[in-house]
Amino acid sequence: MQLVRYSKREPIIFLWFMLPYTVIINLIAIGSNTFSSFKNFGTSFITSLFYFGVIYSVFGAVAVLIKRRFPNDADLFRRIAIMLPLFYIMNILCVQGLYLLYEKLQWSNLNAKRNMQWWVTGFGCLASTILTFINEAAANWEKWKASVTETTRMQTAYNKSRLLSLQRQINPHFLFNCFNTLSSLINEDGEQAEIFLNEMTKVYRYLLKGDEEQLVNFDEELKFIESYLYLATTRFGNALNIHININNEVKHKKIAPLSLHVIIENIIYSNAFSKAKPLLINIYTDENSVVIENTIQPKQGMNILNFKEAFDSLITKYKMYSAQPVTLEENEMQQRITIPLTEDVEVAL
Repeated sequence: MQLVRYSKREPIIFLWFMLPYTVIINLIAIGSNTFSSFKNFGTSFITSLFYFGVIYSVFGAVAVLIKRRFPNDADLFRRIAIMLPLFYIMNILCVQGLYLLYEKLQWSNLNAKRNMQWWVTGFGCLASTILTFINEAAANWEKWKASVTETTRMQTAYNKSRLLSLQRQINPHFLFNCFNTLSSLINEDGEQAEIFLNEMTKVYRYLLKGDEEQLVNFDEELKFIESYLYLATTRFGNALNIHININNEVKHKKIAPLSLHVIIENIIYSNAFSKAKPLLINIYTDENSVVIENTIQPKQGMNILNFKEAFDSLITKYKMYSAQPVTLEENEMQQRITIPLTEDVEVAL
């Protein structure tokens, strides 16, 4: 069974602290006789070090229990206010146990001085106070380093997502296909060509804005994706079967820009579909999330690495915005992706 530690550096703190602590305690409790011979010093030191090691583990267990009860940074002074009185009482009992141990062993020339027991107790309380603050400092140092590492990782993911957004903005395949469709419509139906061009303008206006904002209104993202899907359905016709069912109550909430675009673009370009076997895409809201479901009809030889990279970036980015993660569930027939909708937050990057 692995011992629970107050901090990762606790074993090092124990070694550096306990060795001089044991020597000083013996010097106060026994006096200079503890240094009268190597045998006396070794016997008293090893015995008391073992004793204090056991006692330290008890103190450590109490400290961990208190930390579990009050784990937050804001609870620092409350933790200390509970720990120190308990440790002082435990020190009194600990010193009495130490004297009983000395008297029981009855070492030659190593008689414990009962008149010094309160000095020993006072030194033990002082040591407990210092050790408590050292362990708290070590634990908070580790938390701060972890926070800096996580912030750096988040910044990297955020910058990477902006780069991926830029790549999507200038996607030549999408632009080429749009112009091909528009060219066909101009010859066949001028009115529909004008509508198509208008929707295409809306899409590229939103794409060019990219990740200028950390979060956008879900309603704004939804209008963009409706324009994007209009372009797709105009091109593919009945081969795409799309259903959108959105609760108006969540339209004011926030979503990371282009989140839906990452998902839907991958669905369209990684699946094979036709009028005989259409691709089904269902977009709906579930409480405070938007869900994208689609049938899986994988296109042969399709490279999905770009999507995985974009999706991983989306997952990482959402850790900055929401306590709820982006989730992906799939089986052989269907894929289901859930993106949380959140309130407006300020993210420092």
